Amino acid sequence: MIELFSVSKRYKKDWVVKDISFSALDGEVIGIIGRNGCGKSTILKMVAGIIRPTRGKIKLNSNLISYIPEKPVLIPELTLEENIGYFASIRNVSKEKIDKEIEYFQLSSHLKKRPMELSKGLQQRLSMAVALLIDPDIVLLDEPTSGLDAESKKLILNRIKELKMNKKTILYVTHDDEEIEKICDKVLILNKGVKVFFGSVEDFWMKYERFVYVTLAKDKETKLVRIEDLKNFEDIVHIRSVGIREYLGGLENGK
Repeated sequence: MIELFSVSKRYKKDWVVKDISFSALDGEVIGIIGRNGCGKSTILKMVAGIIRPTRGKIKLNSNLISYIPEKPVLIPELTLEENIGYFASIRNVSKEKIDKEIEYFQLSSHLKKRPMELSKGLQQRLSMAVALLIDPDIVLLDEPTSGLDAESKKLILNRIKELKMNKKTILYVTHDDEEIEKICDKVLILNKGVKVFFGSVEDFWMKYERFVYVTLAKDKETKLVRIEDLKNFEDIVHIRSVGIREYLGGLENGK
C-alpha cells in the first residue's frame, strides 16, 4: 500500500508538486498522467525515497521497492549477464530467480552483450529484470514502454499484469491512453503539480463530459462534438474517442 498525505515538493522558489493526496492498495495499478513537467516523476522519486518531500507525509507498508526509470540505469562495462549477476549478488538473489527473469524477458541470447550493444527495448527488459530480482511489494515505473518495439512493450505490460495479480502495488507513469485502459485500476491526473483528478477511468468520463471526433461523409470534415450531440448528424462515417491527455489539453486551453 502507498499513501500520500498533502505531499508537496519545492525546488528553490518553484513548487513542482502541490498538496498531493491519494492511496494505492495492494494489487492496484495507478496510472499517472499529465504534461511534461507536471510532477509525475517527482512523485515516483519521493515514494522511492530518492528525494524527500518539502512537506507532507508518505506512508508505505513495505520497504521492498523497485523504481524503473524511463532511461535504464545499467553498468556499461558489464555484459547483460554480469549486470544481472552483480545486482543479484548484492541482493542475495537465488540463481533460480535470476534464470526466471532472464527467461521471462527473453534475454538468453543476449547474455554476452553489453548494454550499449542492446536495443532500447532490450535495455528496458534488462532494467525490469534487475528491478524485479528482489520480488518487490511496490513497483514504480516511469514511462517504461516509451519508444519501445512492440515485442518489448507486450512483455513489460504482461509482466505488470502478473505483478498486479500477485498483489503488488504499482505506480505507472505513462503518456499512452491505451495503456491506462488496459492495465490501470485508477488514474491520477496532474496539471502544473496539482491533482486534477483521482479515480477510475470510468469515473473520469462520468465526471467530465465526454467528447468524440466525428468525420462526416459529405465533406470528410472532422469535428469535435459532445456524445449527446451525435444524434444530430446523419452522415457520420467515423467516430474517434478523445484521449484523456488530448481532452485535458483542451481544458487547459479553455476549449
